[in-house]
Amino acid sequence: MIPTDFKLKMQTMYGDSGPEWISHLEGLLDTLKKRFDLTYSEPFSLSYNFVVPVQIGRERDAVLKIGYPNNDFSNEFHALQDFQGKGMVEMLDYSKEEGWILLDRLMPGPSLHSIDDEEEVLSIFTHTAKGLWHKPVSRHPYPTVQSWSKGIGRLRERFNGGTGPIPPHLVVKAEALYPELLNTSTDLYLLHGDLHHGNILYSASSGWTSIDPKGLIGEREYDCIQFMLNEWEKWDAPLKLLRYRTETIASLLSLSYERLLQYGFCHSILSACWSVGDGHDGWKTGVSLAGMFEELLAE
Repeated sequence: MIPTDFKLKMQTMYGDSGPEWISHLEGLLDTLKKRFDLTYSEPFSLSYNFVVPVQIGRERDAVLKIGYPNNDFSNEFHALQDFQGKGMVEMLDYSKEEGWILLDRLMPGPSLHSIDDEEEVLSIFTHTAKGLWHKPVSRHPYPTVQSWSKGIGRLRERFNGGTGPIPPHLVVKAEALYPELLNTSTDLYLLHGDLHHGNILYSASSGWTSIDPKGLIGEREYDCIQFMLNEWEKWDAPLKLLRYRTETIASLLSLSYERLLQYGFCHSILSACWSVGDGHDGWKTGVSLAGMFEELLAE
């Protein structure tokens, strides 16, 4: 039931602890099957968590998510609790100690990727985001935009003060702009942290709903960036699309157009830094997007 490539990924990421956790996962799946009378289907496409559609007692459709015990899974667990009933998928049951979450399954479950009309997509995104964001209510130590921004410094460490394949002038600009934005931040919210097209699904019972929160503290503008960075390659005029998205989001959500662009530039460079650290060439996309944000800022 557990795909071989997922087992190998866990071993690559966590060394000897990876196979130990896989063994724990196999036992936990058997335990939960008996405890809740679960029927398992084939797992979803897996990244860093084991996620599988289930039926509870052959009556209710749900999703079981089991994560390696680390800060990322802990942050998601707390974010699901804190967002509960506010634009977020419902958490049916959980055990933080055992490391699993049982979630409502959003049916039929198409994502925003399924809609071609950009005006409709923006309307759905802004409505979902507006219902989701709220002031932090728990004492959980979520990551902040400031802590995320330190990823640029890790690029410098990796290349002994250099910037590797990323153009130096772009990194220097992000290093200057991030602190400027953070020092002038006044209205901080609990954010989703990864609110893009693929993480907003349609449910016949609850409408458009978000899934897979990372949990992040920052300004609302920052939570729009992942959406703005997605689904642009297919457009003939991506700069025009980015301008339209920024203007529309700023208008519908009463956000700062300039700060959206500034955060967009910074996060594009941060994303490029993460890609370099992960050893793949996604940094090229980050650099391209940063260039477009820079062009819009100069208008």
